[in-house]
Amino acid sequence: MSMREHSDVGPRDGQTANVRAKQVTQLWPIAVALLWCVGIVIGHFVARGHEALPGLSARRVIVSPLSAQVLRPIAVPDPSYLRWRDIADVRYSEGFCDSFDYADAHGPRATVKYERIAQTLKGRIEARGLKPWFAYQLKLVGAGGLAGAGEATNAGDAELWSSYQLGRVGRWWCEECRWNVRDGELRTHLIQGHTVKGYLLFDWFVTDAQGDCDHNFSLDTSLHVLWRVGQREREARDSAPRWYEVARQTHAYPKDAERQPEPIGLYGEWEPGRPRIGSVSLPPGEYRVRLDLTEESFHANLDEENPVEGGGLWAWVLESDLRFTVGGEARLASVRASSRRGWLARALTAVRGRSMSALADEDG
Repeated sequence: MSMREHSDVGPRDGQTANVRAKQVTQLWPIAVALLWCVGIVIGHFVARGHEALPGLSARRVIVSPLSAQVLRPIAVPDPSYLRWRDIADVRYSEGFCDSFDYADAHGPRATVKYERIAQTLKGRIEARGLKPWFAYQLKLVGAGGLAGAGEATNAGDAELWSSYQLGRVGRWWCEECRWNVRDGELRTHLIQGHTVKGYLLFDWFVTDAQGDCDHNFSLDTSLHVLWRVGQREREARDSAPRWYEVARQTHAYPKDAERQPEPIGLYGEWEPGRPRIGSVSLPPGEYRVRLDLTEESFHANLDEENPVEGGGLWAWVLESDLRFTVGGEARLASVRASSRRGWLARALTAVRGRSMSALADEDG
């Protein structure tokens, strides 16, 4: 038997394989050039989150992967600050009040997931086992006390600068006073040696009968506090009310509590002297702050002559560390470049793999 009878590839087949191999080799530089151009265009839009599309703002928020997702309990300085009534002011059962604890490792918990890049700070709170039919404020809180009453004195330290920026669009909190400070009082409190930090109340959520809630949030508002519909006359600059059908069918309530579903509306009071609701934005820079959950007490204990038992006093109960960047074209350009490089590298690897596979197939 001849050698040709043992061979799967004849002379003519070998010549064809060589031609095809040369064609693949010649097309390789063209494929690389085309991929580079396509990578630049696609990577540009992907990394910028479609920043160049009409109607979208050029300013962006980039959340750091170092931001915590699990909210940890905060030590409440005075137990009387905790609220033991739902949004309709109905008191919980004694058994529930005695057993509920934010620090219980197997009890209430809350996690947060942020959008990596968005027009503003956006995310989703997932709460489980918190107080039922209960309102929680969503805040950004400065991680440190201010160094001074102006921006220049707080520059150079990300925590101090962030705290100052939050106060400018939100409110000021004095640790020693355990109360809020107005803009005109800020300098005096700092001179007196008080620890003052900025915070921004920008949203809220209400749990269901089990104390659960999944809530999507977007930072664009500065609120003063929350009110029940009918508790105070809602003004033009306040938020629209949100309505909840409260049905008390759990052990958290005493036996004589009203069981029929009850519609309760809540709205946010606009923070005087701050941007209108829906138009708040943070200035460009690096932010190191905390996401905070605060119990809404609906002014229950501000009347010292008629205090509401278990009414609470805006207790700060859960928090997590948060880092993000607002704007900053250099920072955004870095993210875009990184995205383009990653996309192009994957594409080139795929094309190179297919080309080598084709050559190997032709070689037999």
